Amino acid sequence: MGIIKVLPEIIANRIAAGEVVERPASIVKELVENSLDAGAAKIEVAIRHGGKSLIRVFDDGCGMSPDDAEIAFQRHATSKIKDADDLSRIVSYGFRGEALPSIGAVSRTKLITRSREASSGTEVSVEGGHLTGVSECPASVGTTVEVRDLFFNTPARRKFLKSDMTESGHVTDMVCNMALARPEIHFVFKSGDQVIFDLPPTRNLAERAGVILGGDTAKQLMEIEGEVQGVRIHGVIGKPRAARANRYGQSFFINRRWIRAIGLSYALQGGYHGLLMQDQYPVAVLFIDCDLARVDVNVHPTKQEVRISNESQIKSFLKELVEARLKREPDLAPSMGVPVSFAGQPVAMTPLSHATPTGTPLVYQATFGAGLETASPAPWSSGEVAPEPVNVPILIKDKFEITKILGQVHHTFILAETREGLIVVDQHAAHERVQFESLLKGWADGVPAKQNLLMEEVLTLEAKHVERMRDSLEFFSKIGFGIEEFGEHTFVIRAVPPALAQENASALIRRFLEEKEEGKIRTRLENRQEEIAALIACKRKSVKAHDAMTAEAMKGLLEQLSRCENPFNCPHGRPSFLAYSFSDLEKQFKRKL
Repeated sequence: MGIIKVLPEIIANRIAAGEVVERPASIVKELVENSLDAGAAKIEVAIRHGGKSLIRVFDDGCGMSPDDAEIAFQRHATSKIKDADDLSRIVSYGFRGEALPSIGAVSRTKLITRSREASSGTEVSVEGGHLTGVSECPASVGTTVEVRDLFFNTPARRKFLKSDMTESGHVTDMVCNMALARPEIHFVFKSGDQVIFDLPPTRNLAERAGVILGGDTAKQLMEIEGEVQGVRIHGVIGKPRAARANRYGQSFFINRRWIRAIGLSYALQGGYHGLLMQDQYPVAVLFIDCDLARVDVNVHPTKQEVRISNESQIKSFLKELVEARLKREPDLAPSMGVPVSFAGQPVAMTPLSHATPTGTPLVYQATFGAGLETASPAPWSSGEVAPEPVNVPILIKDKFEITKILGQVHHTFILAETREGLIVVDQHAAHERVQFESLLKGWADGVPAKQNLLMEEVLTLEAKHVERMRDSLEFFSKIGFGIEEFGEHTFVIRAVPPALAQENASALIRRFLEEKEEGKIRTRLENRQEEIAALIACKRKSVKAHDAMTAEAMKGLLEQLSRCENPFNCPHGRPSFLAYSFSDLEKQFKRKL
């Protein structure tokens, strides 16, 4: 007698449940998708104890007949596909016919439904995979599914569920994503006796996204739309100031289906290149519409992962679309609606003539001309009178019109009055940005200038860096270095870009290779010029924190910053200035309530 046997249906259903029902949020997703496929205009989701004791999903969709209601709990029972060809053009959210039998196998489930043609409803009860009752009942048009005591018959799985609060958070995220997918549908979500949100229907995605992402974020959303070769991308993205410490503020939809898409998240991040600090992630709600035949949604039981043909093309287009949208936005500077303090401690405003803690400050006197020569330091005695505020007309990105330079704070930040309020400029970050863009422009204009070294530098590398250095030789040549291989692990530096004539070229190259190895430099090969320019801008003689500056030098720096393509961030993503509106200041001083 053979040892291979067909499993009983009850065991097969529990195995299937393990694929489909990971946690309460998985059940909510499956049931809400069924409601959407039923043409619901309103969907209500209610849970208790994070969904462990109760999940209830109500919709006002088309409902089911008594026969369909009973058959729906059988495996692979579906109304959404009829033959194999339908799998190549899935238009519905659910189609596998596994949701209800899988849910019923690990819970006590009740389904109440009524079609528009019927005068009464049907109630179907399933417990642990066993059909326990089918009866006629009063019901409104639509379907209600109640799932109680999740995993009551599989305690090993129940113990792996997290706390009520954690599971409730996962359910909330799931319902939010479903509500974003279909803003024209009325969504209500309750947890315990509390209404978490009640979202009336709207045709405006930005309005719904603003409610779900939060009031502060809503003010920072920008609409985005573009199309190429039959692929349309549209939705909203957040300004850099709305960035978060994780990717939870990102939602991606393929043909209105919410998916997990780390590749698209990386492409989105690439569009913010130079605008965000490390470990900051943009906020976005993005829809990708394409031919159904290009998407395979049958690669995962939960349908949260899909396979897309020509995905690399879509990612490149997304990155370019985001870059272009951000370049059109004049207001990318961080805005501060909070008091000028950190951790509750006020920032001290010292007289500009005071010396720095290290002694008499150095004053940057030279202007920042077209050649971008760094200001040369000159002494300024601690007893000299601080300069008067300087009236200037400087316009940054058609948004921030500087009318007066007020001075410095701790010889680190420049204070300037604007027509809207004031800005606080990080002088080092601002000068890094100015030098960074100047270097890139010089390299883009043609053959890079090279300056031969009087004493050639010999660079000996560790074996792990040699191949990376060989791979970078052509790149270094394009930006003005003259480097040749001079032995097994040795290279000789014969020329450097003029900007680095006074710098330690060997140390700069070593730092570049080390950061490349550590993953700190993440951009693609063709963007290596930006990587080295960022390093040069930081290492090159520039205005640092605690450097005192003359009024003329501050004016020159701000004028140069205003001509930058991206004046809002240093090359590493740190903000170069913060903006305070006059209205924000009034609110903080309780003058405007």
